[in-house]
Amino acid sequence: MSLLDTLYANPVQFANTAGLYALLSIIPLIIIYLLRPRPKKLKIPSLMFLFDLEKKKRLNIFRKFLKDPLFLIQLLVLTLVSLAVAAPFIMANQEAGGGSTVIILDGSGSMQAKTALGNTKFESAVDQAQNFLSAKNTLILAESVPLMVMQDAPSSSASDALRKLKAKATSTDLSSAILLGRRVLPDGGRIVVFSDFTSWIGDDPSVAKALAESNGITVDFVTVSGRTDNIGIVNGWFESNGDYTIVIKNFNTQAQDVKIDVTTDSTNVLSNTLHLNGQSSQNFAISNLAAGTTKISIGADDALPLDNNAYVIIPKSIKHDLLYITDNAKSPSVVALGLIPFTSVKKTDTNHIPSMSDYSIVFVSSPLPSGAMQSLSDYVSGGGNAVIIASQGLNDSELLPVTLDSISNGTSLNIVQPSMITSGIDIDKITVKKYFKAQAKRGAISLVEGGNNASVMLAYWKFGKGMVIYSGLADPVGDNIYDPLNENIWNDFHSHADYPLFWKQLLEWISGSLDVSEYNAKTGQFIKLPATETVTTPTDSVTTDFLLLDEVGVYHLPDKDVAVNLYDETESNLAGAGLTTGANLTAAQAIPYNVQVIRQPEYLDIYLIIAGMFLVFLELYYLRWRGEL
Repeated sequence: MSLLDTLYANPVQFANTAGLYALLSIIPLIIIYLLRPRPKKLKIPSLMFLFDLEKKKRLNIFRKFLKDPLFLIQLLVLTLVSLAVAAPFIMANQEAGGGSTVIILDGSGSMQAKTALGNTKFESAVDQAQNFLSAKNTLILAESVPLMVMQDAPSSSASDALRKLKAKATSTDLSSAILLGRRVLPDGGRIVVFSDFTSWIGDDPSVAKALAESNGITVDFVTVSGRTDNIGIVNGWFESNGDYTIVIKNFNTQAQDVKIDVTTDSTNVLSNTLHLNGQSSQNFAISNLAAGTTKISIGADDALPLDNNAYVIIPKSIKHDLLYITDNAKSPSVVALGLIPFTSVKKTDTNHIPSMSDYSIVFVSSPLPSGAMQSLSDYVSGGGNAVIIASQGLNDSELLPVTLDSISNGTSLNIVQPSMITSGIDIDKITVKKYFKAQAKRGAISLVEGGNNASVMLAYWKFGKGMVIYSGLADPVGDNIYDPLNENIWNDFHSHADYPLFWKQLLEWISGSLDVSEYNAKTGQFIKLPATETVTTPTDSVTTDFLLLDEVGVYHLPDKDVAVNLYDETESNLAGAGLTTGANLTAAQAIPYNVQVIRQPEYLDIYLIIAGMFLVFLELYYLRWRGEL
């Protein structure tokens, strides 16, 4: 129906009838035109035959106004503005909520499952959403947090945006998405939620639905169904010994053999087959993973390929190759270092020392020959790191951060400067029977000292480009290192429960290593970047300073790579409980969108104001044309 037809069928009404008094402003305009001075007229005898015609014109005063376009323009402007003040309107048929619809698409991992027609549940949801578009459309992708794709867009733009959306690999918070849609909708609007409703995080979406409907908003749940057969990797973690364990679950009722392939930097390192009973899970441990990016795959032709792969990153900075030089056959510190994940220890005696440049850190707990000591000094000066442990016969050296003196008997210990090395270590409970009297050199940092005479027991300093740590807590020597009568046992630190923790923290401190969890994450987590940076995701690239991990694979950040996995059993379980409400859809079905029509006032003042502004510009143009501007 055209505007003229609408006006004919619906009489114009005024919301502000008092505004019609503004029409009285026309009277001063007419008076001004009547009183304005006229040009003096001269009578010419030769034109006397025109006198009768001039008298007739004076009889019609309004003809004078009609001959002045400027008066007509000003008259129309005042009339339009006065009518606009009165707020004219007509009653017209409109879509409820101004024709506004919020489309919420479940973007969780389970929506990537295949349907019986071969497409995914998410693709089926997109096809169905096309039938629900209205005049104004807001699209929300419900991941672990709701993401608003566009707001109040016309149906053509919303349709194009729908085709470009993809399901992600996170859980879904449908309740938050519904509440977000409620905030952007006017009363009478509509929310349509497309989901498989197998699982969700946050509040129950039915509660959010009831809350939105209490505000006059229509909420429809559309359940998108698909295949439910699936075998997936539902969890994974690092063991304390550095092994990586995954959990594989068979969600089917029938038993199945599952092939496992493990590749590191595209090189196959392991292949195996597991027999999984129906509705059961099994752990699978992978030992001796090398540094680099490892991909773990299971050969399962199921509905959800998303959880058939897992990724693990072990950066080269975490892997440590240590050289331990000692003549002590049973050194407990060697055993403690060997227990640290991603660490390999090469033990050798003082007569068979290999090239130190092949190792990240060199440990020494026996006196070195002069040539070996010089090699160690050159190694540290060039950027290497060394840990020198007190031992019988240790000589003073320029490499040490302390000056050694004689051996003394018995002392208590105390921490003089807290550090990561001694964090959580009960230093004061260590019994020390023998130790070197030692004083810190200029530039050295003392961490632990003896209580009697402030003799340095743990210190470090920079030597050339490298670092040297001195520990005055000597390793025990002999067959029975727990014999309290053994004179070669200088302290009992090796018998304490936190002894391995001390060496682990010392190794991490001197190498600056990060925890391996810094490089491995689950979908749905966020990473706060130091600045706005471009990040390469498994399928695309994004520029942001707050990164949502919503894909399975490897993210390439400017300073490191991060492996991201789904590891969500509820998302892998495609036969979840679901909801009882909503219609089950396939890609071939369609649900018509029945538009709810209501009668609402449609105000006309904006049209009058626009027309008045046009006439004002026309007046200015006319004055310029007459040369008065």
